[in-house]
Amino acid sequence: MDIKEIVKDVWIFPKGPGLSCNIYFLNIKEPTLIDLGYFDNSELLIKRLNSLGIKPEDIKRVIFTHVHYDHIGDPSLFPKAKFYANYDKIEYLSVLDIKSYRKLKKIKLSPLSDIKDLEVIKTPGHSKGSICLWYKKEKIMFSGDTLFDNGIVGRTDLPDSKPNELDSSLDILSKYKVKHLCPGH
Repeated sequence: MDIKEIVKDVWIFPKGPGLSCNIYFLNIKEPTLIDLGYFDNSELLIKRLNSLGIKPEDIKRVIFTHVHYDHIGDPSLFPKAKFYANYDKIEYLSVLDIKSYRKLKKIKLSPLSDIKDLEVIKTPGHSKGSICLWYKKEKIMFSGDTLFDNGIVGRTDLPDSKPNELDSSLDILSKYKVKHLCPGH
């Protein structure tokens, strides 16, 4: 699948052969990736960045919409990046994907409150720590696995899901005038 520019300075690396989820590159305040896909997809992600003239060391920020193994990839590839996620405990990940779990445990997470150019919206449901990101200037909602196209929502039967909180999260999202919905899948 090809890289697509959604609006100026915002690209999608679509899910498809080789990538487990949609990955977004934003060249706004600082070069940013939203989610990283599977650990084993890291080489393809680097190739896609290179096609835009971006090297891994150019990435200054990686924001995880949640810490499931199909979104956290290999953060060690981005040596100059700060990492952001909303989570308390990730021990259950070791059952799902040991490589991702080991890499995630080694990185330092910065506070979500440090993100100033995107609004961070906590949206528990699909996972306890799910977040969405609102890019007000372009009316883009990066919804992770909280909300997909056509109103479909992320599954809530995983060990860290919060199914009783999903409706409240969707109510919060419904208040935004979204021009571009950018889901995780």
